[in-house]
Amino acid sequence: ATPTATPVPPPSFNPETYLAGKTVRVIVGWDPATSSDLQARYIASELPRFMEGSPRMIVTNKPGASSIIANNFMAKAEPDGLIIFWGVGGQPTSQLTRADETEYEFDKFVRIGTFENRPAAWYISGDAPYDRIQDAMGGTEEFTYGTTTFSATVELMRQALNLPVRQVLGIQGGTTGFLLAFDRGDVDSMISGSGWYRIARDRPGWFTDGYIEPFAIIADPTTRLQFNGEIEPPDDLVNVRSLMSEEHVRDFEILTATDGALYRTGFLPPGTPHEVRNLFSDALVRAFEDAAFIDGLTKLMGRAPDELIPGPELDEIAQSFSVSDLDGAYQRWDPNYESPLN
Repeated sequence: ATPTATPVPPPSFNPETYLAGKTVRVIVGWDPATSSDLQARYIASELPRFMEGSPRMIVTNKPGASSIIANNFMAKAEPDGLIIFWGVGGQPTSQLTRADETEYEFDKFVRIGTFENRPAAWYISGDAPYDRIQDAMGGTEEFTYGTTTFSATVELMRQALNLPVRQVLGIQGGTTGFLLAFDRGDVDSMISGSGWYRIARDRPGWFTDGYIEPFAIIADPTTRLQFNGEIEPPDDLVNVRSLMSEEHVRDFEILTATDGALYRTGFLPPGTPHEVRNLFSDALVRAFEDAAFIDGLTKLMGRAPDELIPGPELDEIAQSFSVSDLDGAYQRWDPNYESPLN
């Protein structure tokens, strides 16, 4: 990660008065009523009562380009604590895949915290030759994987775990594309970030009838898969990391970072003093000790939140690898990738 200068706290910084009587704008890079927007509005409504100074918080939507527009705005915003970002965004992938649009450096943002990893998992048709990934290792009967464009992550797993999987390109992504592909039987398997809960809701019976099987957990190991309304996570459902070498896990973590701790986060502009950041991060810690706050968040998310990762720890995660590390992983596992850094 690129070294950054140590932020300088405001002169005579007083945490009890710094934000008192002020309004904090919460920037969301997505449209109203999206998951990021709803979560940001809950934070804006509830977090002030846990903050020193009890500032007012209001939400401003700046949608476009998968939150790149909002992230570019944050990269140039004043580092005074009066503007924060909340939602999906500020991730490293766009710096490589959409380099011409991206004007931020993901590891320069000052993180507030996160409590939602993506419950990403790999799913496979009940008619496929395998139910779990460990059964497919070293197998000879091919199965297909649907993806919009070539997936470096799946190629890594194919080689690392000796999987007889073939990628089928041109399959629509997102939950809608996932459901359509399985409705039509276009492919044997796909990865979905939200499918564990969405499939049970949108296609009731798929899990209980064995129409679809959870093949492997892709999510960060700290992510908790809970009862999804139809089934509990099967006892033999493993996280793919447990089957890989340390070298492969390192690349896998880099390639899937946006599904883990950096998925849906809160952050401040680059250069924000840590004393200012801690007003928000410490408030989140206090909020997570409040039963009413957790209850409201659980109702909003449709499940209990994951373990809170406060700002300082999240900063360490964001700075544990660089864009060049991600670029290297793409070059190793995607033969079609052309690096914008060369």
